[in-house]
Amino acid sequence: MDIPEVFRALGDPARLKIVCMLAEAGEMCVCKIVEELDMGQPAVSHHLARLRYAGLIRSRKQGQWVYYSLNLGALEDGGLAFLRDLVGTSKLVAARGR
Repeated sequence: MDIPEVFRALGDPARLKIVCMLAEAGEMCVCKIVEELDMGQPAVSHHLARLRYAGLIRSRKQGQWVYYSLNLGALEDGGLAFLRDLVGTSKLVAARGR
């Protein structure tokens, strides 16, 4: 996972909202995401493509509908692991400075 790409993907308010919506819902149909964001389908598809490229979400097709969910493994091993390590290092440095 490309950490800078993860943060670029999450740096857009619409994409961050999509990630939050998927975290709460578990899985959502693209039509529901379009409805919730009150954006056009092409714009939502662009945001979903960026999130997929960053490895943050996955999709599955069922009939004519596409459903999206968070890629939890990638989040835990990528962006979240980076942040956990960063916080851990900062705590160690702060503890040595005391």
